[in-house]
Amino acid sequence: MTPAKLEAQAKQGDLRAIATLIDDCLTPHGMRVQVRLHQGLLSVSVHAPTPKHRQWCVSAIRELLIKLRIPAVARVRILGKNRDRSVIWNEEFALGNGSHVRNGATRRRRRRNSHPNGTLSAPTTLNRRSASTGAKKRRSPKTKLQKDPWLAVNLSVLFPGLGQIYGGKFFRGLGIILIEAVLITVAVVSFFSPEGNTLTSLGLVLPILGIYLVNIIDAHRCFKTLSFLRLERVLKNKRNKNNPWVAVFLSQLLPGLGHFYLKNFGLGAVLMISLVFASNIARLHPGWLLVPPLLYAIACYHAYFSCPRSALHSQDPIVMIVILIIAFKLSGIFIPAWVEHDFVQRFTIPSDSMVPTLRSGDQIIALKARGRPPQKGDLIVFRLPEFAKTLDPNAGDLFIKRTIGMPLDVLRLKDGIIYINNEPLSEDYVAGPAQYNLDPQIVPADSYFVLGDNRNDSFDSHVWGYVPRNHIIGKAYKIYWPPERIGPLR
Repeated sequence: MTPAKLEAQAKQGDLRAIATLIDDCLTPHGMRVQVRLHQGLLSVSVHAPTPKHRQWCVSAIRELLIKLRIPAVARVRILGKNRDRSVIWNEEFALGNGSHVRNGATRRRRRRNSHPNGTLSAPTTLNRRSASTGAKKRRSPKTKLQKDPWLAVNLSVLFPGLGQIYGGKFFRGLGIILIEAVLITVAVVSFFSPEGNTLTSLGLVLPILGIYLVNIIDAHRCFKTLSFLRLERVLKNKRNKNNPWVAVFLSQLLPGLGHFYLKNFGLGAVLMISLVFASNIARLHPGWLLVPPLLYAIACYHAYFSCPRSALHSQDPIVMIVILIIAFKLSGIFIPAWVEHDFVQRFTIPSDSMVPTLRSGDQIIALKARGRPPQKGDLIVFRLPEFAKTLDPNAGDLFIKRTIGMPLDVLRLKDGIIYINNEPLSEDYVAGPAQYNLDPQIVPADSYFVLGDNRNDSFDSHVWGYVPRNHIIGKAYKIYWPPERIGPLR
C-alpha cells in the first residue's frame, strides 16, 4: 500500500493505517508499538529498549499526528514499556490546542513556585509514598501481559478450543471443545463397541483432523488487528523477526524445528535425532515412553528462551505450556497403553481352524479376562499349554477357540454330537460334525475344554487336553477388520 493511500485511510480514522504509519516511524529505531483508539483518545504503547528514547519517541509521534490531522483523534497518550510490559514513562497531550501534559512514571523534577510578591518559595517536597502509590494505581491496569496470538496457537495445538478461550472467545472455544470431544467419543465407541462400525470410526478421523487444523488458524485470527501489526513488524524489522511463541509452536510439531527457525541448526538436529532414537527404544522398552514427551517439553522451553531477550515476555506462560505439553503427551501415550494392557487387546487370526465364525486374516478385539471366568460358548484367546507345544513345536503361542466344557462338566462326543452332562449341545456355528469320538471325561477344576468351529481341522482340546484358567487372556467379541467382515462375534 502506498504512503499516500495509508495517510488517506489514517485521516478517515482507520486504526490499522494509523498503527502502520507510527510503526514505520519507530521500527528503524528498535521500537515496537501497539495502538488503540477509543472516544477520541489514541493510546500508543511503545516497547522501547531504554527510557532514553522517550523524548525522541514523543516528538516523532506528535509531529506525525499533527501532520496527519486526524479528526477522530483529539488526545494522545503514549505509554513507554519495558520488556515485562510494565509502564516506565507516560506522556499525554491534546492535538486540538497544542496543550501538553506530563504524567511521568519516571523521576519527577522539583519545581519552585512563585509567590504573588515575586519571591521564590521553598522547593515543593513530594510525598514519595503517595506518589509511588499513585504510580502503582496508574500502572496496575497496564502491567497486565498483552495476549499473543501465537500463544493462543500453542494452546490450540494441545487441544482444540483452548486458544479461543485464551483469546477471549469463551463460548466459541467451549463449542469447539465440545464438538471435538463428541467426535472423539463417537469414534472410540464405534471402534470398540461390539455393534459399532469401524468404518464410522475411521470416517470420523477426517472431520476430527479438519476441526483441529481450522481451530489452530482460528485461534490466531482471534487477534485480528494485533496479528496484522505483528506481521508487519516481522516483515520490516529484522531485530524482532523471531517470535518466541512461533519457536514453541514449531517445537510442538517436532522437536528441533523451533531451533531451525532460530537458526540453531546443530541443536535442532540433535533434538530430532534424539526423538527418533528414543521413540524406537520406547517400542521395545516401555520405561522409555517418558522420554519423548520430555524431549518435546525441553525443546519448547529451550526454544522460547533462545529468542532475543527483547522478544521475551514472562516466564509464567512458557512454564504453563511446558506442563501442559508433558500432561497431554503422557496422556496420549499412557491412556491407550493402559486401555490395551488392562481392558482390550487386538489379534489377527492366523488359520482357518475357526471357520465359518472366523477366517484367516480377520482382525479381532478381545476383552481382557481380568479375573472373570469365561462362559460356555465364548470365543476365548489363550496361551497354548506347554504340553501342546511338545506335540507341535511350530504352533504359535496364542490360540483362539470356543469354550465347550466348563470346570467339572462331564463331557463326551459321539457321532459328531457333543454331550454335556448327558445333554446334547446344540451347535449352529460349526463347519461340520466332528469325525472323531471322545469317551466320557470330567473337565478338571479351573480348566476348560475348547474346540475349534472347524472341528476336523483344528488343533484343540481333543488333541492336547484342557486349558488352565490362568492361561486365558480374554474373550473375543468383535471383528474390526476387514470392512466386509466387521461385526460382533457370537
